[in-house]
Amino acid sequence: MLRHGINTYKDTEDVFTVQSAAVGIPFYIGAWPCHMGRGYAGKPQYVKKYGEAKDLGGYSDEWRNADGSPKWSLCQAVYAHFALMGVSPAIFYNLYNPEEHKKAVPADVFEVADYVVRLPADAIVNDNLVVKADDTTLVKGVDYETYYQNGALYIELLDSSVSYDATVLTIGYDIADLSGITAEDVELAVEEIEKCRSVCRVVPDLICAPGWSKNPIVAAVMAAKAPSINTVFRAKAVVDLDTTVATDFTKVLSAKNDNGYTSEDMIVCWPMVKKGDMLFDLSVIICALIAKVDSGNGNCPYESPSNKEIPISGAVLADGTEVNLSLPDADTVSVADGVVTAINFYGWVLWGNYLGCYPKNDHVERKFICTNRVQDWICNTFVATYWRFVDRPITTALRDAITLSFNTWLNGLTAEHKLYGGKIEYITELNPVTNLQDGIFRLDTTAASPVPAQQIDMHVTYSLDMLEAAMSS
Repeated sequence: MLRHGINTYKDTEDVFTVQSAAVGIPFYIGAWPCHMGRGYAGKPQYVKKYGEAKDLGGYSDEWRNADGSPKWSLCQAVYAHFALMGVSPAIFYNLYNPEEHKKAVPADVFEVADYVVRLPADAIVNDNLVVKADDTTLVKGVDYETYYQNGALYIELLDSSVSYDATVLTIGYDIADLSGITAEDVELAVEEIEKCRSVCRVVPDLICAPGWSKNPIVAAVMAAKAPSINTVFRAKAVVDLDTTVATDFTKVLSAKNDNGYTSEDMIVCWPMVKKGDMLFDLSVIICALIAKVDSGNGNCPYESPSNKEIPISGAVLADGTEVNLSLPDADTVSVADGVVTAINFYGWVLWGNYLGCYPKNDHVERKFICTNRVQDWICNTFVATYWRFVDRPITTALRDAITLSFNTWLNGLTAEHKLYGGKIEYITELNPVTNLQDGIFRLDTTAASPVPAQQIDMHVTYSLDMLEAAMSS
């Protein structure tokens, strides 16, 4: 089918500079307490720093509800990405709208301590916040001010107020109510990744919905979207298996297969991990680690994230039960099951090289996280570089300029040992005149990227000759 591009330029250059596609940038879907920040946005938000994320979306340590369901799940991603792993940037899509997801709290009497009343952090400062001293309704900015700090909303009386010395206040307010945010909302939000190119000027290549991707339908929607962003860009869905189902490493494979976590566009994770008292979905740690590894390699995804250090203190199930995998146990999960896990072996590291399609799909370019991502990256780079030349006249000059510049780029990667080799070419037999007359021509690229050294064998033999020589000296 003809896919007609939207931009054309009268550019007379014969050789193009290849523009590498953005790599290792996650698209996080969830909720953050934006009533503490700048409020609801309704669009992808590109963030470079921890402070910037907190300014936009607020922050809360309540990443989950008491039943383990997602609450302020984007805050988990913010902390993991910027504070724990120290990488940047990331794109966030917030599902929480303070104007919609709220409920009223009946007015109640609160004691004033040091001219301050403390309310829950989920309390919203809006027109429904009503503060009274006796029968007098106080005015924000005249009688009191509000601020969020240390996990609470504070109502502070101003010394200019006639009620400054009040000992009790009667306060009614709205509180955030996330019960209206459902898995279906997350599924719809996956489509919002389409806006990243126009809103953020980059296309993320990782999709993550912490707390939500343990839902098989959500995970399937993420994986279905991953290879077709704006119909031309490719990504990977980073998803978690439900640890209330996969309660033991022996149950991982059945949980994976029974729930359809078997796509080559999925990085499947198990179990959860912790840092002190903080409990993380492994997917957010993997996204941040991939970003760190890619960044350290000149924004090229050729190296696997496996066996890279992660700053955690343990692996756990959702209920806090510790998961202590031996190396054979971890290999069962990572090799036999094709699921990425964590192991404490010379320190805590990520463990696993395979995508969800393994072991059913054993093709080298599809099964490994790194080889598959490199192919995605090559495709994304080609689109990012040559999209502006859509609708130019088909000429040998255009054909040769594209192949020359792209081969130069591939050769550079090969020289840097990021590829074993690569080339792009125009094959006449694959470009029949019936296609050319419709404005379609085809270029074929072959490339091989490094596979991870999963097994290094060393054989040692006892030498009787060495023994005899030593004793004869």
